[in-house]
Amino acid sequence: MLFKSKMHLHLQFLEKSVRYLVTDASGKNVIEKDELIFESFILQEGKLVGSSFLKTRLDALIKEKKWKQAKVSILLPDDSVTIRKETIPAQLDYNEIKDYLNLHVNQSIRLPFEDPRIDFEVIEKNESTQTLFLAAYPGEQVRQYLDLLEAAHLQPEVADLSSLCIYRILLAQSCSAVKSSAHVMVLQWNPIDTSITVFNKGIPQFNRHTRSQRLTDAWTLSKESRWIWKRSERELSESLEDQLNGLERFFEFYRYSVMDGQGSISEIVLSGYFPEMTRLKQLLDERFSVPVNMLELPEGVYQAESALYGLTLREHKPKKRLLDSAKRTEKSQREKNLHRQNKNRLSNLETESEGDAV
Repeated sequence: MLFKSKMHLHLQFLEKSVRYLVTDASGKNVIEKDELIFESFILQEGKLVGSSFLKTRLDALIKEKKWKQAKVSILLPDDSVTIRKETIPAQLDYNEIKDYLNLHVNQSIRLPFEDPRIDFEVIEKNESTQTLFLAAYPGEQVRQYLDLLEAAHLQPEVADLSSLCIYRILLAQSCSAVKSSAHVMVLQWNPIDTSITVFNKGIPQFNRHTRSQRLTDAWTLSKESRWIWKRSERELSESLEDQLNGLERFFEFYRYSVMDGQGSISEIVLSGYFPEMTRLKQLLDERFSVPVNMLELPEGVYQAESALYGLTLREHKPKKRLLDSAKRTEKSQREKNLHRQNKNRLSNLETESEGDAV
């Protein structure tokens, strides 16, 4: 073989580890995967800590594997992402929408952080208004990851969200969960945090992320990358019961507060790296009347790696955007100008300019 095929590196930064997965040039075949384990926390509330030590380990990995200047995609932690819908004047075109968002962010469009990175998709349009789906992430945190990756002699290409990656797997498999009428809860259940995103018509309708200091103190990660419960079995059962009660309240909140009684969650897609997923699925089946399903993944890819695998399914495009739509489009016969309409697809987080709409 005269030329070595290019590979693509995919990274997920977790509390005390960095999980990686490598695909070949086609992006369809996983050729290597593993996890770097750290004794202390490298991630707290979505922010990188101890970056010098992290850089040293990452540098060593890149050198050992001869991955210098490799293209890399990452999953951003779910702690800080904000999604919402905004209604704006219909006459604004794509570039004018970017200017409009840059002008109104943290004024009429309020976000819980400064200097955001934002992307949008037009999901509805009529004669007077158009509705945008917005996804925003703190620009300072995105720059942390970019600086780390560039310092490790990698080429950052994409930054994505785990919930979008998981939903992308459902799309790729043409699952019944992606039908337009379904309200699908993507539930990522991990030892010390949970992330909930509900999709309808291919668009995230609401997301919630919770992290517990009590659980952080109760779980530990072994050198073999196994999460171990440090307390009694009774305390674990009580902890799971408390979390299920909270999830039950979320069902009611979504139905009556988010959907105003006009829709309810119709299916749960369970993923994450909780060490007892079979037990957890059984508890969910017993508690809720809706179907609880887990992802069908290729041989050798585990549920704990599902979001990272979903990241490999993203279509790579020359132009980098914070959100790169993967939705289907159709032409409007009533207008001369083409505009995109959402049809059961999702969006992918990517990286570009800092602190403004891209």
